[in-house]
Amino acid sequence: MRGRSFSDCCSGYIDFSKARVPDMDINWSDVNLWVSLATITFNPLFWNVVARWEYRSKALSNLFRNRRLACVLLGITIFLLGLFRDLRFKAALDSQPRWYALHENWILWPGYGCMAVGTVFVLTSYYRLGFFGTFLGDYFGILMDEKVTSFPFSVLENPMYWGSLLNFVGGALVKASQAGLVLSIWVAVCYKVAIQFEGPFTAKIYEDRDQKMRFNKMA
Repeated sequence: MRGRSFSDCCSGYIDFSKARVPDMDINWSDVNLWVSLATITFNPLFWNVVARWEYRSKALSNLFRNRRLACVLLGITIFLLGLFRDLRFKAALDSQPRWYALHENWILWPGYGCMAVGTVFVLTSYYRLGFFGTFLGDYFGILMDEKVTSFPFSVLENPMYWGSLLNFVGGALVKASQAGLVLSIWVAVCYKVAIQFEGPFTAKIYEDRDQKMRFNKMA
């Protein structure tokens, strides 16, 4: 049986048997790659474990004798860990080879577009949630009056997570880094897992609050 081919407008046929599949262009021995992978994995694990520990034990609130202060200190820690993660991601992009399949000028525009949209999602999410809504104030008993439904939450669930992911993807495209795209996929996996843990637990916190309020009204 003859190989499959299609007509084109110039030479008559395109021989797909000669098409080249882009090679993997990742330096797996690069320490920066693995450090970046480790920080991406550690951060959501850290804040979920610590936040649940605080919710059950009130250890941080008792240690600092003020739940708001405890939440602020945890929030600062999470923010600094995020900065360190982003720096390690940048170091990985800089030390990895450029992927020729992405090394085109037109790739820059989707890359910058992802970063712009991602930044808008992150900043507007913070604006809507505030410091305590962003940095796990729910687990410290600092609850919001009602669920936020305005932009960007009107566009998608968990916009801060997905905005952050878009920044990773955009950085990888701008740097023409195949390793960066692989790391971005891992970011998506870690965020998806974190959401599966955080979503139901946070919903339970507010359900317990609402039940308590209803009970108090009936008493």
